[in-house]
Amino acid sequence: TKDMIKRVILLLVILLCCFSCKNESAKQESKFEKARDRMSQDFTFESKADSVVENGEQIHYHKNGVIEMRGSMKNGKRDGLWKSWYENGLPWSETSFTNGKKNGRTTTWYDNGKKRYEGSFNNDKESGRWVFWKEDGTIADTKNYELR
Repeated sequence: TKDMIKRVILLLVILLCCFSCKNESAKQESKFEKARDRMSQDFTFESKADSVVENGEQIHYHKNGVIEMRGSMKNGKRDGLWKSWYENGLPWSETSFTNGKKNGRTTTWYDNGKKRYEGSFNNDKESGRWVFWKEDGTIADTKNYELR
């Protein structure tokens, strides 16, 4: 970050010199343009675009470039294990899908890394034993849903 501050100051000095001297030579302008272009490149990072697919892997990104969600699509519907992450890269959830419906195990975490809840789905409905945790990691509740 010190280097970044130095680069910003350098860019400002270059800009001030450039605007204060009206009779610059073409060579000096070329040097300024090269310095400006280099500074622009240093402060730009590539943002990854979300992938949207009918069949295959689909990925969504947070604004900071960290993967937000990733999973497989089959005929335009979620299929298989889908995972989600917080902006800090810690896991948020894992859920299994079949033909666009939640089927199988699901787990969700708090942003501190501790489990929030865990259970199973059958045809998009809660099924079997679910466990719910408090943010400190202690069990808050359990619930048994009708097996479907």
